Amino acid sequence: MIELIATTESLEQGIKLLDNGADCVVTGEEIFGLRLPGYLTDEEIGKLIKHAHANGKQVVVAANAILHNDKIALARDYLKRMKALKVDKLLVGDTGLIQIMKDPELYIPYIYDASVLTTSSGQVNFWKKYGAIAALVAREVPYVELEHLVSKAELPVVTQVYGAQCIQQSKRNLLDNYFNFIGKEPLNFEERHLFISEPGKDETHYSIYQDSHGTHVFANNDIHLMEQLPLLYEINAKKWYLDGLYTPGEDFVTVVKAYDQARRHLKMNKWDNKIISPLDEAVKKAHPANREMDTGFFLYTADKVQ
Repeated sequence: MIELIATTESLEQGIKLLDNGADCVVTGEEIFGLRLPGYLTDEEIGKLIKHAHANGKQVVVAANAILHNDKIALARDYLKRMKALKVDKLLVGDTGLIQIMKDPELYIPYIYDASVLTTSSGQVNFWKKYGAIAALVAREVPYVELEHLVSKAELPVVTQVYGAQCIQQSKRNLLDNYFNFIGKEPLNFEERHLFISEPGKDETHYSIYQDSHGTHVFANNDIHLMEQLPLLYEINAKKWYLDGLYTPGEDFVTVVKAYDQARRHLKMNKWDNKIISPLDEAVKKAHPANREMDTGFFLYTADKVQ
């Protein structure tokens, strides 16, 4: 079974995503959730879970932030709240949170998500011993390596097929520091509209924003693997993650609908360019005009990824 896992920016969008192809939506709040397109209250998460369960679907809550002392102190209460809401799964990457979840009263099944660090079957299998039920593989793993990883992994592997790629995070407030250095008033960094370029490389335009988790920088191009879906299907990588961080509202619903239709054709063995090309164009049309797309690291040779 191919599973579509999509982030959501709001309760309203989450319901639409579930009603238009997503099998599972990813949501959360600001303290524990990392790089989400929007934050939901506990009440909203509860409503989203009820809608999902009524339709045979699931909700994953993102608890994938790097938790420093001030936030880890809140973890036990947070886990109790999520269990009370009947959350299906968590996204978790912080070993401190995993340690706390060794307590059976606090354990929630989780997808291991350590961003760029999840690159081998050995790591995936290690976290299986500590309660992980799946692992979100690093976006930097190319297909030639992913094929080997999936064949050796003892857990299902989640692969990002659409959306933004974070390439750097710093706990420091780098945008505050920059504007202080140049003597200008800071902007609203959380609106996520800023870009930076490398010195002397005007063609680069890395998205950058700042929040309570620090500063986040994203690759020039977002991932779009519509045409490569058969490759994932063939190696049994059938959990597909779509990130709507920079694709708001109805546009992201359109993207998820297109990927849902693509997987239906794939499952029915009706994959051909005449069918897939319009779906690919629908995604490109819905994608933000100021953001480009490519296949990321997916088609790289193994020796090109250093």
